[in-house]
Amino acid sequence: MIIDLHRHLWSIFERYSAVREIAARAGTGGMNQHSAATAQDVTQRAAEIRAEMDKAGVDRSCLLLGDYGLRLGEGDQSIQAENQLAIDLAADDPDHFIAFFGVDPRRPEAAELFRDALDAGAKGLKLHPCAGFYPNDPVCRPLYELAGERGVPVAVHTGPMASPLISAPASPIYLDEPAADFPDTTFVALHAGQRCWFSLALDIARWKPNLYLELSLWQGLLLEDEARFVHHLSEIKHGIGLDRVVFGSDCPGVSAVMPLDRWVRTWQDLPEIAARHGLQVTDDEVALMLGGTAARLMAWNE
Repeated sequence: MIIDLHRHLWSIFERYSAVREIAARAGTGGMNQHSAATAQDVTQRAAEIRAEMDKAGVDRSCLLLGDYGLRLGEGDQSIQAENQLAIDLAADDPDHFIAFFGVDPRRPEAAELFRDALDAGAKGLKLHPCAGFYPNDPVCRPLYELAGERGVPVAVHTGPMASPLISAPASPIYLDEPAADFPDTTFVALHAGQRCWFSLALDIARWKPNLYLELSLWQGLLLEDEARFVHHLSEIKHGIGLDRVVFGSDCPGVSAVMPLDRWVRTWQDLPEIAARHGLQVTDDEVALMLGGTAARLMAWNE
């Protein structure tokens, strides 16, 4: 069973005209394969994702949504409409998709919207602090409490982002207080802090057993320096255990760096890759990272 805990229907470029304009002004360095596109018909996009999943052997994809509207101006669709697309798609095709609810907690009635989404079948919450809020802000607490009550994970972006999004609120340090105050709520540090904050994310996770790490955006590190990639994996294994790691791709935004099928094969080949650098990774650990742990966090069974 392979579960991609970090998948998007659309890239940020496809969702926000303001980001497309900024990328265009920045030149090709700020562009990716989706930067000139706008959001497509959901039926067409779902078919594309299914084909990509089938090629990679991914069984389920969690559809996450970053709410940047209070920072960038509202997207091409309302945040309510975008969330509804994911919820409806997961309801119509539960064999492929799992919906998370994405919202800026500063929005009026954010907790009520989250509750409604859970009642409609959402299996988690996605927060993106780069929109301008801190995960330890009291405004987030009703969402964390509700997630704990319903037994669903809270996935939080960690690591820097390009302008006009801001990076400081996405430091893993701001997950320390929520993880301490809500021990019955599971938190997932998406990207595990990226390169600048990886050690911090891991150190906090050592002391907060309800904090898990997700490693999308590490595709670039793997391509640049396989030994360093494995070294970080070794730090995780000996620090908190690989059963506290969940697989994610962050497609489609990162697809140009490494296609989904190659990223999945990397994880499947981790016993061999790690052995080249002196680390033992077992098939059982791979199975947990690729899907077993994520299924447990969502209390989900096939």
